[in-house]
Amino acid sequence: MAMQSQLAVAETATVKTNFDATWLGFGGVHGGLLLATLAEAAAKHVDSIPIGISAHMYAPVQPGEVEIALDVVRAGRTGSVSATIEGRATALVRTSREAFGNRTWPKVNPVAAEQHPEQLEPLVLPVDFVPFSQYVDIRPVNSARPFAGGPDPEFIVWIRLRENYGLTEQGRAAVLLDALPPGLFATMTSPVLIPTIEMTAHFAPTSNSGSDWYYLRHRTAWSTADLSVDETELFTATGELAAQARQLRRIVRKG
Repeated sequence: MAMQSQLAVAETATVKTNFDATWLGFGGVHGGLLLATLAEAAAKHVDSIPIGISAHMYAPVQPGEVEIALDVVRAGRTGSVSATIEGRATALVRTSREAFGNRTWPKVNPVAAEQHPEQLEPLVLPVDFVPFSQYVDIRPVNSARPFAGGPDPEFIVWIRLRENYGLTEQGRAAVLLDALPPGLFATMTSPVLIPTIEMTAHFAPTSNSGSDWYYLRHRTAWSTADLSVDETELFTATGELAAQARQLRRIVRKG
C-alpha cells in the first residue's frame, strides 16, 4: 500500500491548451482566464472539482498553444495538484472529490438580491486596451470609475460573462474575480502598469440563483510605492458568497 501511495503522489501529466488573442488583458492573457485554466486542468486530471488555487505569475502568458505540466502532490478526497506553465506561471490547486454540500454558514449579501443590474448603465472598457473586456458585461453600483481620480480604491459592480465559454462554475468565478482593474485605478487619473504577481482564490458552494449575474466588490486593501494588495468578493444574484480572491500586485512606475 505504501508503494501504491507513493506512485500516486508522483503522478504527472502534460496537457495542451490554446489561448486566443481576444482574451488578452494588460500585456498578456487575462489573469482570470489563466487562473481558471490552471484550476480546471488540475481538477480534471484527478477527477475532482477545484476548491482553491494559489498562483504565482512570473511573466505574461502570450496567446497561442501552451503546455501545462501537472503533478499530483497529494491524492485523495481532498488533494493538491501543481499546475505549471514553464517560466510563466505555477499554481497549487486544492481539489475535492466530494460534491459541494449544504453550507453551515451561508454568508449572504442582502444588497445583491434587491438590485436589478439591467437598470444600471454599463461600464465599457476599451477593447483595444483590454481585449478580454468584450466578454464581460459590467454594471457599476458605486460611483468609482477607472482613472476618475476618486477618493476610494473600490469598485462595486454587477457583472456577468456574456456566454459560458465552456467554463465550469468555478472557472467562471475565477474569470470574474479578475475582471476589474486594480482598485487603485479608481483613484488615479492616468494608467500605470500594475500586474498581478500572486493570486489566491477560494470557491464556495452555492445554490442555483437562476441568473447569470454576480455582485462583485473589488478594492485595494493596502498599497505602497511599489506593491499593492487587492481583495475581491463575488456573490450570486441571490446574495450567496460564490468566491473570494486576494491579489498581490507590482506597481511599475516610470523613471
